[in-house]
Amino acid sequence: MKRLLLLIPIIALFLLPIGCMDVESMLEDQITEALEGLSSTYTIKIGGTAGLNFSGRYVVASAAYDPETWVVFNSTSYDVSGNVSKQYTVEDVISVGGMFQKQAVNGTLEVEIWKGSTKVDSAVTTDPWGAVLVTAIEED
Repeated sequence: MKRLLLLIPIIALFLLPIGCMDVESMLEDQITEALEGLSSTYTIKIGGTAGLNFSGRYVVASAAYDPETWVVFNSTSYDVSGNVSKQYTVEDVISVGGMFQKQAVNGTLEVEIWKGSTKVDSAVTTDPWGAVLVTAIEED
């Protein structure tokens, strides 16, 4: 994300001398393309002991072109609950993270985050009423 923010002023400096060309449209295209390159489809898979009851919340982060600020970021959270096994898929987002808790003393709760066909994070708990945190944040 830092690279994207550094890239925007550089693109603007190269495009300013062009003059009468539609610089705003060119910037929008470049920013939109860069954001599309950062966006992915993520799947949160919740597994463990068959029938185990769980609850939790996951948050997705997304970004879009904005003519006034160049990029606007949004986050949306989802409260979920149910019995193992479940999965939740989100498309065209920059990242996702969540916290999930067992609603029982016994059993195992396993949570994984997949980016396409690659597992990016996972966590397991067997603790009574145990909770796990998973994130899909890429580090430089």
